[in-house]
Amino acid sequence: MVRVYGILTAGVIGLWGAGIVAADPAAGVQWQKDLKTAHRLAVAQNKPILIVFGAEWCTFCHKLERNVINQPEMAAYINANFVAVHLDADKDRKAAELLEVNSFPCTVVLSPNADLLGKYKGYAEATRYAAQLAKARQAYRELQTAQAPGGPVTR
Repeated sequence: MVRVYGILTAGVIGLWGAGIVAADPAAGVQWQKDLKTAHRLAVAQNKPILIVFGAEWCTFCHKLERNVINQPEMAAYINANFVAVHLDADKDRKAAELLEVNSFPCTVVLSPNADLLGKYKGYAEATRYAAQLAKARQAYRELQTAQAPGGPVTR
């Protein structure tokens, strides 16, 4: 788990305020339309933010959406555990640059406070993708424990 600092944190939070519009790749996952709305929901629901970066021309992006993300079990898992945003990296270049996304597809998981919980590049079969998301969820739980009153003290 890595804390996203400085310009990256300010930039991502600034993008939430800018209301970047996300693509709606398919039914199933409850995609939020912008990072600002996703951030508000993540805080209210105490869930990490799942950002899936793709591009219209990206064959493996479409394959990930069709064969993995939009499958009923995976969509239900994502909806239950994350606030999801789908961004087209060609249209949402600033977000992709700030999060250092340079290959597609790319899944980025952030805490509501912009802590980087996971970054997964490329296509992954459903089992591997679910394991990656579970790892990010675990990182979020550990972060919450560390930040809780009386939680572990770090120096």
